[in-house]
Amino acid sequence: MTTLDLPRRWRVPAWGLCLLVAIVAELAYFTLTTRQFAGHGTGMLALSEQFAPTGILAMGLAMVILTGNIDLSCGASASLAAVIAGTVLEKGGSPVEAILLAIAVSTVFGLCNGVIVAYVGIDSLLVTLATQFIITSIATSVAGASPPFGFPGSFTLIGQGAINGVPIALEIFLVIALVVIVTVGYTNVGRSMTLIGYNLRAAEYTGIPIRRTLTAVFTLCGAASGVAGVLLAAYYNSAQPDIGTDLLLPAITAVILGGMDIFGGRGRIGEVVLAVILLGYMSQGMLIEGDSSLAITMITGLVLIGALVIKFAFERNLRQRLAARMQRLRTLSGGAHS
Repeated sequence: MTTLDLPRRWRVPAWGLCLLVAIVAELAYFTLTTRQFAGHGTGMLALSEQFAPTGILAMGLAMVILTGNIDLSCGASASLAAVIAGTVLEKGGSPVEAILLAIAVSTVFGLCNGVIVAYVGIDSLLVTLATQFIITSIATSVAGASPPFGFPGSFTLIGQGAINGVPIALEIFLVIALVVIVTVGYTNVGRSMTLIGYNLRAAEYTGIPIRRTLTAVFTLCGAASGVAGVLLAAYYNSAQPDIGTDLLLPAITAVILGGMDIFGGRGRIGEVVLAVILLGYMSQGMLIEGDSSLAITMITGLVLIGALVIKFAFERNLRQRLAARMQRLRTLSGGAHS
């Protein structure tokens, strides 16, 4: 059986293959040029602890963007979740209580975003921009002058530990990614998300519960933010009120670089996962080489702009080709009838 004969769902998308080749080339480059890259801890897997929270945040954002919306507050929600978890631990609470409360609070903020966007009808860009500042203010207030740090080992284990050499943070990210892939690609909820982003009016005519779906999507994004924040606190063993704000840019970049349409309706979660890995190892490799975090942020921003430019140029060219083909078909059809 040739590649062309394979069932459609088993074919490797061209963009996904490009991302996979880029990851292999990137890992080979850093391994050959930076001695500490492959030999760090248990190897390259250990580096994934540092970008697993970004990947989790990207999974939540991908679902929101698939519906044609955006959530700018998810990084702030991750910060608040980290601060809440750290505060609960500092006051003598158990790790389970800290994790559950942190995720619950970020989920509630996601729910609030969803309700305002879906039922009030305010644009998600404006809503989440406002809630971003509100959540950041709350996180700063809760953290106080001395943000919590020095957590018990049973809590930091989820951010720093490993099972059979595989970081627990990476395992959590992959499990969440698998759940999102199945939800988006193989359930009615996922099809509803896609149709809402592709054509809102068509989604209304088909009877899709748009308000409930949008509310659920923002709520899930809030929950993902909470998980990311907990992992950040566990990894760094501290909870600064801005600990999650730096995740927003790489998370959005991963979603767009992964082929997700910024206006919604199209995209594959699996390719977003590959983009997370590509960007994650890029940032870690640059850090090990001695580049500053500002340089990494600049490169990430350039990658985001480049991905948008290439995507829009490709889609414009594709639309022009389709329009020309349709015009030719109409001309031929008219000639045949005459």
